[in-house]
Amino acid sequence: MLSVGGVGVLFTGELNDDFVEGFRTLFARRYLPDVLRAEIKPDVLVERFTGKAFRVFSSMYDVNGKDRYKLESPVPSAYKNEAPVFFLLQATARAGARKGRIFITDSVSVVNPDGKAVLFLGYPHTGKSTISAIAVSEGLDVLSTENTIVDVREEKLFVIGGTEVLVYDPGIEDVYGVKIDYDETTRSGYRIVDLESTERRRLLKKGVEVEKIIVLHAAFGGGKASFSPLRGRKIKKTLWYFSTSLLKGMDYYEPAPLYMPMSDEINHNLNKLLDSAVESYSGRMFEAFGNHRDVFRRTVLFT
Repeated sequence: MLSVGGVGVLFTGELNDDFVEGFRTLFARRYLPDVLRAEIKPDVLVERFTGKAFRVFSSMYDVNGKDRYKLESPVPSAYKNEAPVFFLLQATARAGARKGRIFITDSVSVVNPDGKAVLFLGYPHTGKSTISAIAVSEGLDVLSTENTIVDVREEKLFVIGGTEVLVYDPGIEDVYGVKIDYDETTRSGYRIVDLESTERRRLLKKGVEVEKIIVLHAAFGGGKASFSPLRGRKIKKTLWYFSTSLLKGMDYYEPAPLYMPMSDEINHNLNKLLDSAVESYSGRMFEAFGNHRDVFRRTVLFT
């Protein structure tokens, strides 16, 4: 039994080859939020059969409050068999949304000196990992590094989960003077840091209120930071993309992501998120342009 971002996943079937443990590696935890061995109520049921290639050959949704899948797959592993990790990310994102735990993709969150979270959103190569690495080097708590889980309380967003493995370009050491103790490197030379800690778990257990939301457009050659506010429909349009991408299988895996239906319950929770964001973050949600260091300084450190 696993808890993935607070979503219970019960595996059955052919599991004697450490299939389940494949979801707890550094690679898997780069994308799957808060993967823990835990005895919690299952929301997702996965029956696994061994096979040479990955495929889901049966899926049933909202059956007595659970989603059920049957799949064939080798053990999850980086480079060789990554599809099960992204399948499980999509499956738990759907089950989470049903419970009001919204998985936001392409996002990182950092705790500022006042104890509140800054939520950064951005398409690939817009500066999220670099912002996270700068935060780590400054001794700040990074709550999520790739995918972030939020819920809504009194029309405010709270970070309640997220990925805890940071992968960053070592080139930032020369550009920004960032020095970080890292655990491993990827084949491409990117550095890997496992940010799992007791303090991070404590913060996520109670939730950290999001103070502001930043849509990143940062670059190494960028100048001083500049900001453009988002309001109204632009807030909804932006958050709709980042909060539904995983549900829609935008994070591609082979042979193809599943089509997962959006239930009335899921749509209700997503619209609650969007309405709350418009109510509480108009004037506190910005697009940010410029170099990473200055964007970080002005959004997180208030300087």
